[in-house]
Amino acid sequence: MWSPASGLRAEVVIMSLMLPSRESSLRRLTDVLPSCFASMGVGDFTNALDLPTARCVVLVLVDGLGYFNLADGLGHASFLRSNFADTRQLSTVFPSTTATALASLATGVDPGEHGMLGYQIRNPASGRIINQLSGLSDVSDIESWLGVPTLHQTARLLGAESIVVGLPRFEDSLLTKVVHAGAAYRGANSMAERAQVAIQQARTGTHLVMLYVPELDQKAHAHGVTSGEWLVALEELDGMLRTLVAEVPSDTAVYVTADHGVIDVPADLHIDVLDPRWGIDSSCELGGEPRGLQVYGGLIADRQHLAPTDDGVDSGHDVRNVFRQQLQSAAWVVTPEDLAAAGWWAPLTSHMAPRAGETIVIPRDGAVFYDARLPHAPARRMVGQHGGLSEREISIPWARLHA
Repeated sequence: MWSPASGLRAEVVIMSLMLPSRESSLRRLTDVLPSCFASMGVGDFTNALDLPTARCVVLVLVDGLGYFNLADGLGHASFLRSNFADTRQLSTVFPSTTATALASLATGVDPGEHGMLGYQIRNPASGRIINQLSGLSDVSDIESWLGVPTLHQTARLLGAESIVVGLPRFEDSLLTKVVHAGAAYRGANSMAERAQVAIQQARTGTHLVMLYVPELDQKAHAHGVTSGEWLVALEELDGMLRTLVAEVPSDTAVYVTADHGVIDVPADLHIDVLDPRWGIDSSCELGGEPRGLQVYGGLIADRQHLAPTDDGVDSGHDVRNVFRQQLQSAAWVVTPEDLAAAGWWAPLTSHMAPRAGETIVIPRDGAVFYDARLPHAPARRMVGQHGGLSEREISIPWARLHA
């Protein structure tokens, strides 16, 4: 795929900065909840998805079910296949990862505004890199970690009740408390049991019921999105949705979407990006995710291997240029400002900027990037990966099943 650069020319470095701009013609994950609340006549939310009027909305959020993952698996999902002609593509956020996407879904704003900028980001108060799925205990003021109120909180002030239905073990997690603030939580173990809870809530007058399905993402990480295990989970989802649609009240709308898609990454595309030969010292820390690294700090301990630019000036004066030279066209090596210019993030405020890496490294192809100093990191054992900017990770479905 690539090899350490020697004598890299400036135009190759410049090419690595050319981030794809966000697709402006697609509606976004951030449009989902405002449209759902608007369709129920709650407040003055914007119905960007043009949803029909409903008394109740059941929103099925399938973790890791990208639009193209679904399209590839339709042979195992007869109910979803029967509705696929009317299924639209939406665009999720960058990084295309669960914590960030759930925060954008919940708030209706992009990561630059709510501040949950990746799977692992820096907590400015402690200086530590924290895992936002399981490490939010490091945050002393958890209620202010999310930079804006959730739409559940806003809707509740307007008299609309939201309920999230998910696995019981997620109920007391700090991530749940952050991204589902303003919503009640009901736990049930199997997909079928969660569907029955959602049906009951729809019958009893709840406005918004969000039914969370993590099983496909779990199977994708462990076995891949082309595996038999993943297809069995898709079949289970398909059967659950058929039952859900058959049993909800007639004035209830049922929609299906996702937080991100998934790609399978073979072991030979797991790349160590802190090769000691590059001369980056051990103070460099990696956050983000393997498909979208965020690089914090670090100094250049040894510059003798770096290529000069055409004007003879050493281009390896910072860590960012080391990554650009060594990865060449295998990655976009950019800044938070570059992400904002391409439309992926809002410009970071002074409050949010310290959470982000000074450098973001995004694979162009199907690779994942790791720090080999952490050889036992769980993500290194994962087959299915996400977090990047590929179409398969960014495109998510919007399926109208009952409206």
